[in-house]
Amino acid sequence: MAKKNTNIFHDVDIRKLKQHVTPVGVAVSAFITAPSTEYDEDGQYFVKLKLPTKDKSTQQLIRLIDTEAKAAYNDALERLETPAERKKCKQADVSYKPEEDDEGNETGYTLFNFKRKAVRKDKNDNIKPVKLPLFDSMGRVVDPEGLDVWGGSEIAIAFKLVPFYTPQVGVGVSHRIEAIQLITVVSGGDQRTADDFGFQKQEGGFTGTGGDDSDEDDAAEEETEDESTDDSEEGDY
Repeated sequence: MAKKNTNIFHDVDIRKLKQHVTPVGVAVSAFITAPSTEYDEDGQYFVKLKLPTKDKSTQQLIRLIDTEAKAAYNDALERLETPAERKKCKQADVSYKPEEDDEGNETGYTLFNFKRKAVRKDKNDNIKPVKLPLFDSMGRVVDPEGLDVWGGSEIAIAFKLVPFYTPQVGVGVSHRIEAIQLITVVSGGDQRTADDFGFQKQEGGFTGTGGDDSDEDDAAEEETEDESTDDSEEGDY
């Protein structure tokens, strides 16, 4: 007996899905030139993008995601085979949320998760690596070799909303990265300052003229990686 295909959207051709572009925002965390393996041993590209909540373009993006998620849910109800499956079917949580400060107060920004698997299968089921197309602010192709894109960089993301379903999580749309435009790039130890760590100026003490920044760089990199833990999306294609 053939095993039932539990992916009810298996016949959706991602190549034919409409492509969208986000407004320019700030990458709070970014795995763009090299994938992260923290949550997927095969690797995944990941960006948490921050946009001002009240901006018209941000509200348009939220409406787009909500509309596509609702359409996916209605489609799923038609694709599920039994009344019991349809009864249990639910709308998955969206992959955006208001940003909050340390006291739990909203900051006026919204955070959006985007991701993409770092490998794919070809028509012969061979595993192939995926490299994200990168472009500079003028639309020219960027070579990712040696490029380090950190949180704080300003970017825009070309993406597709891909429907997914699991009985546990429900029905939703994953925000699949297609390409990224780099508007400003923050790299290395230039990202974080003494103010970022909460240090205050102390008069009459030691004053230096520079030195080895490797320890600060390592701490900044660790902080950047920690920010990627809030990744609740399912159905990563």
